[in-house]
Amino acid sequence: MRRVRWMSPRGSDPVERLKTYRCVATWRTGFSFPMVRLEHVTYRYRPDGPAVLNDISLSLKPGQSVCLMGRNGSGKSTVARVIAGLLQPTQGTVTIAGRSLDDPDNRPPVGILFQNPDNQMVATLVEKEIAFALENRAVPQDAMETAISRVCERFEISHLRRRLTSELSGGEKQRVALASVMIQRPNVLVLDEADAFLDAAGRKVLQSELNAIRGRDLDLVEIRITQQAQVGRNYARLIVLDQGTVAADGPSADILNDDKLMTSLGLKSAEVLPVAVLPDVFSARHVDHRVARVEADELDFEYAADSPVLKETSLQVGGGDTVAVVGATGAGKSSLGLLLCGILKAAGGRVVCRDGTGAELSPRACRGQVVNLLQQSERQFFLATCAEEVTFGPENLGRMLTTGEIADFFALVGLAPDLFSDRDPFSLSGGEKRRLAFASVLSMAPRVVVFDEPTAGLDAEGIGRFLAISRALKQADVGQVLISHSEDVVRELADRVVVLRRGERLRTMPADEFFASQQFGELLAHG
Repeated sequence: MRRVRWMSPRGSDPVERLKTYRCVATWRTGFSFPMVRLEHVTYRYRPDGPAVLNDISLSLKPGQSVCLMGRNGSGKSTVARVIAGLLQPTQGTVTIAGRSLDDPDNRPPVGILFQNPDNQMVATLVEKEIAFALENRAVPQDAMETAISRVCERFEISHLRRRLTSELSGGEKQRVALASVMIQRPNVLVLDEADAFLDAAGRKVLQSELNAIRGRDLDLVEIRITQQAQVGRNYARLIVLDQGTVAADGPSADILNDDKLMTSLGLKSAEVLPVAVLPDVFSARHVDHRVARVEADELDFEYAADSPVLKETSLQVGGGDTVAVVGATGAGKSSLGLLLCGILKAAGGRVVCRDGTGAELSPRACRGQVVNLLQQSERQFFLATCAEEVTFGPENLGRMLTTGEIADFFALVGLAPDLFSDRDPFSLSGGEKRRLAFASVLSMAPRVVVFDEPTAGLDAEGIGRFLAISRALKQADVGQVLISHSEDVVRELADRVVVLRRGERLRTMPADEFFASQQFGELLAHG
């Protein structure tokens, strides 16, 4: 933050002079002058819609770091966008460093990092993405080049500078997005579940960089939005939202150690996990020519000729198998999942689906039976309502879902049909979008499902519900590929673990052997 020296003209009233000095003192010490203030903020996405934020008032002092938590749909991301000036409150006021966000020409810099980095990328090349903000401020070329090199080294992305942003993995995109935000040195930094797609190493880099940033700029306000209690414990102050209001605000340890409160706010799973009951369409599927297993045979894949992603990769997933695929960011996990589903085509090798007799099935016969839940859920939405998203897949397979079956799939993923059927999918929160993605994929009653980071952005109840769904799929003899950085999910569900390293042959081992090894801690994070 810029230090402004306030001057009082000679001969002015001594009382007014004292008031000025007190203002300067409180500004510099952070005792009372708020850097961020929300006063009675209400926000509606539609004039006739419900209040997503309902009369919220918050005050954050210079140098304060706070954690913001809440169940899916509680309003966390909306608060982030209001503070960043991306949304204008329906009612109430927002001020940053004493300046109203109503004046776009006088706003102090607020950096925001979204859960989905695709939502903030504007350039095709990584180094152009990082340079974008500096170019808009007319920073000289030499200074810009130095700044880009330094920030790339700091976030360990120097090797990505000449890469296309569209070719990066989710974790790589997140590191690039953080670098492009921090190169601006903002007064306020908002991180909206910024570690959702990062591996253990990436999360350590993120936390280390946040610590360094706070050490360099003692006035920076950091607002960390997360679903993970272990992240919240790193912050002295915790704010919890519920149904668009502030449900708790105080010392993080006090709130996080209150099990009854945490469970009531949806931030802690009940001791007894839910039991998922799959809709009847899973048992009613025609049994002839069903996919019994999918086989990847000696796959080679690359986005650029000099940068192989997968090399001689072989994998088999049969009915009832639950296979976890783990590896560092950029190892090729998502690419393997897309290859298994036929969305990407391998440069070498092939993917084959077989029925219960071992006979090879044609690609047409496999339609809708080997499916992928994408890492960024909204990338698979394109229809006007949530109900249309759920029914689209079955309709293209020649099967119409009944009203009751649609309601069953909404209930399976924890979305109330009467509240969500007619909603625009893009109006949902990140966690709600992921739940809808589960429903839209499972509505096809597939035989093999690739879940790519399935618990990213989910609250505690949502994670517990996914675990229950996964167990129900296993009982229904559905094969599953779990691409995840979550130790808890892999440990809870996986039969065996596939370890990927970029450009190398994969290694497969039983889950208990993997967790007995030293490498699991390098690849997975608790949470």
